[in-house]
This record gives sequence, C-alpha cells and structure tokens, in this order.
Amino acid sequence: MITSFKNSLQKTLKNQLVAGSAVLFLGSSIASFGNYLFHLLMGRMLGPIDYGILASLISLTYLLGIPLGSLGVVVVKYVSTFRGKGELGMIAYFYSWINKKLIPLGLAGSFLLLFFSPLIASFLHFESSLLVLLMVVLNLVGVYQTVPGATLQGLLRFGLVSVLGIVQVSLKLGIAVLLAYWGGKVFGAVSAMIISALVGYSLVVFWVRRLLVKPEKEGKINGREVVKYAIPVFFSTLAFTSLYTTDVVLARHFLSAQEAGFYAALSTLGKTIVFASSPIIGVMFPLVSEHHANGRKYLNFLTLSFGLVLTVCLGISGLYFIFPGLMVRLLFGNLYLSTASYLFLFAIFLSLYSLCSLLVNFYLSIKKTKVVVLPVIAAVAQVAFIFLFHQNLSGIVWVSISLLSLLLVSLLVYFFLNYAKTKKAFAFRHRSCL
Repeated sequence: MITSFKNSLQKTLKNQLVAGSAVLFLGSSIASFGNYLFHLLMGRMLGPIDYGILASLISLTYLLGIPLGSLGVVVVKYVSTFRGKGELGMIAYFYSWINKKLIPLGLAGSFLLLFFSPLIASFLHFESSLLVLLMVVLNLVGVYQTVPGATLQGLLRFGLVSVLGIVQVSLKLGIAVLLAYWGGKVFGAVSAMIISALVGYSLVVFWVRRLLVKPEKEGKINGREVVKYAIPVFFSTLAFTSLYTTDVVLARHFLSAQEAGFYAALSTLGKTIVFASSPIIGVMFPLVSEHHANGRKYLNFLTLSFGLVLTVCLGISGLYFIFPGLMVRLLFGNLYLSTASYLFLFAIFLSLYSLCSLLVNFYLSIKKTKVVVLPVIAAVAQVAFIFLFHQNLSGIVWVSISLLSLLLVSLLVYFFLNYAKTKKAFAFRHRSCL
C-alpha cells in the first residue's frame, strides 16, 4: 500500500500540469506577494481616498488591457499548437508576423484613448486627466509586452515567465515606495508601474529572441483563421475582465470616496484567490491546446485543474471566513477594519470567478468558442444590475455573487452536455490514427 501511494505520488509530481503549475505557482506567488505588498503599502501610505483613486486606475488598466488579454490567449494557442506539431520554425514566423500587425494597432488605440481621456477623468471624478494619460502610456507598453510574454508561456517556459514577473514586480514595489515616501502619492505609484513595465518589456524580448529558432522561410499564417479565433477570445477576455474590474470602477463612481477606497481594498484581498489560481489555468491552457493539436487525451488536465483551483478557493475563503479582521488588519491596517465583515463575500465572489474562468479557458484551448456567450451575458448583466443596486458596498458585491453563481451552473451544464460528444470525438480521432 505504501509502495502504491509512493508510485502514485511520484506520477502526480511528474505530471506536466502539476509540475508546470508548481513552477508558475511559486513564481506567481512571489510576484503576487509583491503586488499585494504594493497594494498594502500604497493603501497605508496613501490612505483610503488616494488608494481608492489608485485602485480605480489599476482597474482601468485591466479594462484597457482587454484586447491585450485576448491577444495573449491567441498567441499562447498558436505557439503551443505549433510546438505540439513540432513546427518550431513556424513559431518564429508567427511571432514576427503578429508583431508587425500589432505596431500600428497599438499606436492607433493609444491615440484614441488620449482623445477620450478627459471624459474618463470626469467619470471617475479625477481633478486632472494626467493620471489617465499615464495609464494610456502604461497600456501602450503592455501592448508590445504581451506577444513575447505569451510566446514564452506557449513554449512552456514557466520558470522564465516566473523569474521575469518577479523582477518586474520587485522594481515596481521599490520605486513606488520611494516615490510615495518623497511625496509622489498616486503619481509616484503610477510612474513606478510604467518604469517597471518598460524594464520588463526589454527583458522578455531579449529572452524570446534567444529562444526562437530561425523563422520558416515559406511560412504562411491564415489571417482570417486567426481573426476568427481571436473574436470570441476577445469577447471572453472582455467579459472576464469586466466581471472583476467594473465593480471597482462603478464603486468609485457611485459610492463616496472613502467607501470606494474600502471596496477597492476588499476587492484586492478577494483577488488573492484569482492570483493564486491563475497559474493553474495558465499552465492548463497550453497543455490542453498542445494535446488537442496532436490528438492525445486532454480531459484529465481539466479534472486535475478544477480540483486544484477548487482547493485554492476553499482554502483562502476559509481563512477569510475564520479570520476576517486579522486578514484586513495585517494587509491594510486598522483604517480598513470596519469592512472585515464583508471580506468573506468577496472571497465567494472571486472563487466563483476563478472556477468560471477555468472552464471557459478550457473550451477556448480546444477551439470550442460558442461558450463565450455565457460570460458575455453575465458581464453585461453585472453592469446593468450595479446601476440598479449600488446604494451600498454589500449591494454591489451581491450582484456579482448572484450572477457568477448562475454563470458557473450554466458552464457546468454546458460541460456535461458536451462531455459525451468530446469523448466520442476523441475516440474517433484515435481510431483514425491507428
């Protein structure tokens, strides 16, 4: 029995999903700790009102980064597919091809955001549009960092992804603390984000160029096929980014400045669950994509991933339920202690979010894109219901919990309805290859 358990444990540890998740989880945990330390220190150094401004700006970058998130998924999908087929030269060709398409699009998008920056500043009640302009610069850096970063993930270079993430967040933290200490406040924190992003971009480009082989001379990318896949990915990224950022932005708009700061702090604490589970999803996606591309089994990756994400959700939610006051006091200080009773609600909200994200990413990895309709409906409904029920902090978070509960049920039903079809399709493909 002991030998059997030992063999089972060794097999589990050698599993690509577990090993890759462990590496990415370790790196992401360190990077996430740095990000939380950033939020913790900024929350203490800036106070609830200024921290509320910073948190709404960060949420704005998530919304502005929706096209980037969808672009990253597309790059991971194609790179991992080429890797699964052994077409390494096509990876280099695809990398060059998509970067050439991206340069004019990134600049055009930034000029468009500059045009609307006064309106955005007015909606968020900022005294100046300068902060929005800085976020546009940060977004532009993110545009060009997305492709090389996603390429590393598609190549399954999780260790390198982790190290580069740690370097970038360490720079951001150190520079932000110095600038805030010298009186930079919100401007200092945002400037730190821009500087660290520029350094991160330089490093990731350097490593990608070292890893790629010579591009395929006669390579050809079907642009229509890329766009056809990118459109549902875009709407999926739009929906999931909206589901966990729009509430912070709307809280800034509807609640008082202090309440918005409290909401932002609770949301940040709840997002621990998202940051802890995202490495598992990040590893699962290219593995499922690669196995799907060459006709091997992949459903086991979903089962294991779901179990790991559920474990993360239950563990962190349990801590927030038992020690809410301690968690708030440790991370944000006594100024935020009055909000501790709401912390478990945010844990529920973001646990549901993580499980929904896992299921949708699984389907995107095997090119079943129709499922994105479900999170899009949930995201639109979230905005509509927050406009109706925004009288207080709890009303906003209960809207998100209710809608994500319905979304999770819908995704599970979708999975079980399609499970038999998926197994049958794999069995047919497997027999065809014999």
